Amino acid sequence: MSYDLYFFKRKESKLSEKEIENYLSENLVAEQNGQWIFQNEDTEVYFIFEKNETEIEEDDIEFEENYEDFESLNLMFILNFLRPSFFGLEAFEFIEKMISDLDIYISNPQSDKEIPYKPNKLELFENWNSTNLNSSSHHFAEQNSYLEIEKSNEIWKYNFHRNQIQEKLGGNYFVPKMFFFKTKVENKVVTVSSWTEHIPNVFPPADYFLLTKIQKKLFRTVQENILLSRENLLTRFGEYLDVYDYPNCKIINPENAKKIKDLFNTTKSELKLENFAERIQIENLFNEKPK
Repeated sequence: MSYDLYFFKRKESKLSEKEIENYLSENLVAEQNGQWIFQNEDTEVYFIFEKNETEIEEDDIEFEENYEDFESLNLMFILNFLRPSFFGLEAFEFIEKMISDLDIYISNPQSDKEIPYKPNKLELFENWNSTNLNSSSHHFAEQNSYLEIEKSNEIWKYNFHRNQIQEKLGGNYFVPKMFFFKTKVENKVVTVSSWTEHIPNVFPPADYFLLTKIQKKLFRTVQENILLSRENLLTRFGEYLDVYDYPNCKIINPENAKKIKDLFNTTKSELKLENFAERIQIENLFNEKPK
């Protein structure tokens, strides 16, 4: 069950199918067997473009009249339903840019538009997400977990901009992503981020942080993972953290990272992550509860 879009250009346009294929390969991912299967490692969002020969029935006069000024680019976009809503936020941001960059048009079978047009990302998102949320509600099963859309989108937004933050700070800092977990007892969605070896680090608005201690003992190196709630992390290290200029983020700068080595290495774990929670498969995270 998917949301499909088809791409057209005006007949007078000089844009070739090869140019649009090159655009996808340069801006998303290399083509494989007529498909561009994109997946963002930071956000876990994925969607597909694929070559598609548009078939027009000879007796479909209405279709021919509506499309007489347009020529098919033989390309379609596919975004599945039953996904977190932020899949649409990311996918349609790219679609809007692609429309603008290439001066192309969309045929949207899910809308009431009769001719190819240039929708914006908000229109496409709302069109897709209304069905997505309704489908999520009706297909909510035991393996699914619910998280309110506002928090879900906030986490996506941070992960989406993680590389930009990393580039801005440079190699002396680490900018971790946030992961979706669900607690084993309550099946409650929580977020987990990381901090390794007390290095300069950004702290996103995660619920828990996995601290990795790496220490040398005798002739071997020992690694230990420590799980702390955000509240306890701020209680223990808060005086060494500064406010960072991304919403709800903290940062520990190099001079303070050096000061807290002993404090970091003597920190004890509240919980064992493997006993407390497990990773959520991204397609099992829904933003609508069953009705």
